[in-house]
Amino acid sequence: MKYKDALFHYIETTTGYGIQEKELTMSLPLYIQAGYDLWSCSVSGFGVVFAHVKDTTTDMRIHYNAVRKIEEKCPCYVVLVFDSLGSRNINRLIEKRQSFVIIDKYVYMPFALMQMKSEKLLPISRKNFQSLTPDADMILIGYLNKNIQSGFMISQIASMINRDIRATSAALSILESFEYVRIEKEGRSKRIVFNSPEDVYDRLKEEGISPIKYVFYSDSPMLDHPIMNSGYSALSVFSTLMDERIPTRAMSSKIRMRHFSELNECEKENAQFRIEVWDRDPSIFAVDDNVNPLYVLRTLRKENDERTQYALELLEQEIMKKFEGN
Repeated sequence: MKYKDALFHYIETTTGYGIQEKELTMSLPLYIQAGYDLWSCSVSGFGVVFAHVKDTTTDMRIHYNAVRKIEEKCPCYVVLVFDSLGSRNINRLIEKRQSFVIIDKYVYMPFALMQMKSEKLLPISRKNFQSLTPDADMILIGYLNKNIQSGFMISQIASMINRDIRATSAALSILESFEYVRIEKEGRSKRIVFNSPEDVYDRLKEEGISPIKYVFYSDSPMLDHPIMNSGYSALSVFSTLMDERIPTRAMSSKIRMRHFSELNECEKENAQFRIEVWDRDPSIFAVDDNVNPLYVLRTLRKENDERTQYALELLEQEIMKKFEGN
């Protein structure tokens, strides 16, 4: 208890982020329970599980596997907590963008855009990001969908992606570092100038991140919440492709966490639905009850089926028509 209090105090005083502890309800393998002290929390609105490493001599690969296992069980960010760590392992964790904390020495939580060492704020440079963050990626989706316009103020973009000003500003700073946008000051305000839609679209095809955290099958009825058609279910709406597969639905990880016990997981052959759990709200920039077509292109692009590829080509042509005249 004393260690946990010290950890939370260190993070709150050095980052300014508030921490609210939550009950840890997931069932985990015994080796994880034995190797880590686990604390479930909300850190400035992010769902987080802190995993305090009991034996620092354990191979780092064991910790990476434990993180993946916890994330499979719970839609959250896992932050490893070490009593001490050498610079070589610190650099490896940063290269892998694995969140970690060393009390009184280091806080690295890229999901919250936080990297601090010895009480000195360090900017997270582009080289430490292997990809765009969900918020940054979502802003570009909104721009290509014409919900967000070049010249918008930060507050306008924040309202479009349903995020606060701070989170939106951080995402835009990342987009500026990746040279997708310019941030121009106008008095006390900041105006965002985007690259051309064609340039953004071409780059985003390569650099865009998948919104899907994980997939499971369920035999439970769908909830009365923002749950969108996704995958082939959405493609069949946007094209003439006939879909006879299990219906695919997308939900945010927050919805999944809130209704964890209400959605039973089952084997594929017994399922009523295939459910994608996203790192963002799939209803933002949705088209009626379907995820945005840009996400459909992204998540199905690697499918080998010829009919699927033909449907995706037609869908992409329709999307490209929006860019004409820009």
